[in-house]
Amino acid sequence: MTLCSFIKQSLRYSVFLLLFSTFSHADISISNPGPDLANYPNSAFTLPEGRAYIEAAPLTYNAPTATSTQQFNLGYLLRYGFTDDIELRLLSNGFTLQDNAKITGMSPQVFDVKWHVRDLHNNSYLPAVGIEMSVQSDWASTAFKSGTQPALSINFDQILPYDIAIEYNVGFLTTQNADANTVYQLALSWAAQRNISDDLAVFVNGYSNTAPDITSSAIGGGMQWTITHRIAVFTNITTGLSSSTPSLFSLLGFAVAL
Repeated sequence: MTLCSFIKQSLRYSVFLLLFSTFSHADISISNPGPDLANYPNSAFTLPEGRAYIEAAPLTYNAPTATSTQQFNLGYLLRYGFTDDIELRLLSNGFTLQDNAKITGMSPQVFDVKWHVRDLHNNSYLPAVGIEMSVQSDWASTAFKSGTQPALSINFDQILPYDIAIEYNVGFLTTQNADANTVYQLALSWAAQRNISDDLAVFVNGYSNTAPDITSSAIGGGMQWTITHRIAVFTNITTGLSSSTPSLFSLLGFAVAL
């Protein structure tokens, strides 16, 4: 598949999901708890029981690094409220083109559970807290298999003065090195967001994943536009701060509440 064909397929996929969303109920909101795919950290909040989100990033680009080639992804995140405080999630970089479309296929599927531990306490300035556990499986095309990789994250949400909302995650993730050995990395991510109108918000965000002799960090920003009570679109553009991080990462996506 060429890059042009990839973009066309991505746009068709996006239009289908947006049209499909018109059949969802009027009382469903994309603003509560809001998309997780727009920026790097995930929120502490979960979907209400029985509700679902489809989040997709049909146009995602990672610039080449010293050890990897450029990559285009059709990523997605599927979310379902199992209870009001437990959310089941499936995510992936989706269909992937690498090295000028010389390598193509499906990226690994990640199975994820988020537990909303407690709500925000504005009077005491205590954050909302969630715990997220995930396992990256080997369900992927041969070129993108990288073994079973567990991860754990503690998610926090707070409201600062001037109506600035912040999210930050602390935890660990795992990767495999060139010798196929598991490497544990301390994972930190953050975002600060503020509404500039009822429907439009801007944010800055970043992350740093650290292990001995391995550091991957980035910083950037983006925006989120709530088109209707069921649909939001978002973009995120960041630059790498280390040699192992893509010098440019860009994402254009949307979320649909069902």
